[in-house]
Amino acid sequence: MSFRSIIIKSRIKGTAAVLAGVCTLGILGGCGAVTEETPMVIVEEQDESISYRTATAQIGDVVCTRNVNCTYRQTRDQQVSFTLGGRVVDHVYVMKGDAVKKGDLLAELSAGNLEDRIAELEYRIARNELQAGYLPIQHELDYRQAWGQFFYYTWQNSGDVENLHKNQDQLAKQYTERMEDYNDALEFDRKELAALKSELARSRVYAELDGTVYKLTENLEGSTSRKDEVVMTIVDDSECIFEAEVPELADLFPEDVPVEMTVVYGSGAGTYSLIPYERDTWEEKLLFTVLEAPENAQLEVGTAGTIHVQTDKRENVLCVPKETVHQADDRTYVYVLNDEGMREVRNVTIGLIGDTMTEIKEGLSDGEKVVKR
Repeated sequence: MSFRSIIIKSRIKGTAAVLAGVCTLGILGGCGAVTEETPMVIVEEQDESISYRTATAQIGDVVCTRNVNCTYRQTRDQQVSFTLGGRVVDHVYVMKGDAVKKGDLLAELSAGNLEDRIAELEYRIARNELQAGYLPIQHELDYRQAWGQFFYYTWQNSGDVENLHKNQDQLAKQYTERMEDYNDALEFDRKELAALKSELARSRVYAELDGTVYKLTENLEGSTSRKDEVVMTIVDDSECIFEAEVPELADLFPEDVPVEMTVVYGSGAGTYSLIPYERDTWEEKLLFTVLEAPENAQLEVGTAGTIHVQTDKRENVLCVPKETVHQADDRTYVYVLNDEGMREVRNVTIGLIGDTMTEIKEGLSDGEKVVKR
């Protein structure tokens, strides 16, 4: 006869029990021995303590905010482009970052012999204007000479008088014809000069404001121009503003009420105070000017910032941290600890859900503990 025993240990969470089984004896039979075994299971008691992080329901403010992206830009700029296409860009006189004054020559296209032709025309026009100006004086001298010849070199008879009149008519005709020739030549040359100057002007671009070269097409000099293609941007950085493209939020920014704005990167990093700029002109974009800036901050055109605006607020209400409130199906609840330290579900009615706190209207009392995790 043989005897065997088996012990199996099992842990059951939060429960203590001991079960015992007894092995039965094997009974010998005539031709051999048969052994039957019954297992014995032992469950040992296990102590387990669970700790919870809690928060206190208390009277306070629930604030709801929204972040609005904005960009620093100038109030005035000039988009520079050529009005002629298919011409070689002969010279570029500025570089990115250069300061320019209104009227400065920025770049020009190849003009060939255009300037020589303009100079030649200007000389010819000046000469013809001078000669046309002397023509009345010359006509007066010729007219007086004719009278002198009549008085001093003729008998002043009827034949001489007739010749005088013929001579005077001839002088008047010559004067008229010569004056018409000068005027025709001047008109033609002036039109041609205006056309050449217009072509020269169109081959050059000038600064239309005081500012800084903000953008400039790479390898512009030596390239071929494209009509009306923007090749550089001049910005007046003496007055810049922050711009936000959220017209639907305009009502959140009352006139003369400052808002906080943060710049994370760059030489302008820091927290700023902004105020609405020309609010009565707002349409598609919201504009803000800097009221206060961090010391030594240097904003550059294109700097991105984030405006923090309050969208709603509840003052002096019962509230708990936002993460302690849960929702499932159609009910809202929190976990509270009972007298034994066990977690229980408590249904609540909430109000405003803020950035960090949630308003509790029903289900909790001031000072009660709620489970955070």
